[in-house]
Amino acid sequence: MLHARPFKEHGLLLDWLTDTRGWVRMRQNGGRRVKKRGSHRPPNFVCLEVETAGRGGWPILTGAEPVEGLRFLHGQSLAAAFYLHELILRALRPEESVPGLFLDYWKSLAMLDSPEMPVSVVVRRFERRLLEHLGAGLDWERASDGLPIEPDRQYRVGLQGGIVSSNGANAVSGRLLLSVARDEVLDGADDRRRARDLMQGLLAPHVGSAPFLSRRLWPSAKDSTRGPDADDPPRP
Repeated sequence: MLHARPFKEHGLLLDWLTDTRGWVRMRQNGGRRVKKRGSHRPPNFVCLEVETAGRGGWPILTGAEPVEGLRFLHGQSLAAAFYLHELILRALRPEESVPGLFLDYWKSLAMLDSPEMPVSVVVRRFERRLLEHLGAGLDWERASDGLPIEPDRQYRVGLQGGIVSSNGANAVSGRLLLSVARDEVLDGADDRRRARDLMQGLLAPHVGSAPFLSRRLWPSAKDSTRGPDADDPPRP
């Protein structure tokens, strides 16, 4: 489940990412009645098998059963998961099937639940995969001229021109590009900021430039226990 909002007196409108239909909106009658049996709000960050009823308009959620153990994300993992939700809701149209995105999202949740996995690596991986699902993916290990990316060279990256050798102000190192391509940890804070800004610039035509609400959830770096690059939030 990606998002929930109040609907009428006691109901909820629920946004889901599904494996076959992409982003789907449903309504849940009585979803805000805590004591009503069978009407509890479905949990976040877990794969569920859902049942619906009704024809026309929003389908009515009649059942939602987890097919795996519940995840209780917190801190930076929680903020990152909500950031992924915002990316999906901004990038997809309702009922737009995007094969493979559900699996990538599910894998990202499992990674965020692992204390050994740096949050920024999970976020960069999902952003890169989302671009591919949207038809805007890049070959991160080869420049537009077909030559392999060299770690010590500088490159300019764009959706139109691809990856081009450049020493301009917005250029990034080949080492950074290869690390993003291979889901590797970036050692320096400056490289992590450059990777973040690069990915968000590439995603902007698909998700817009409005601030991400999940940024408000990001804890301070001193609260982090997730590794050397965990202080790199998905900033708007």
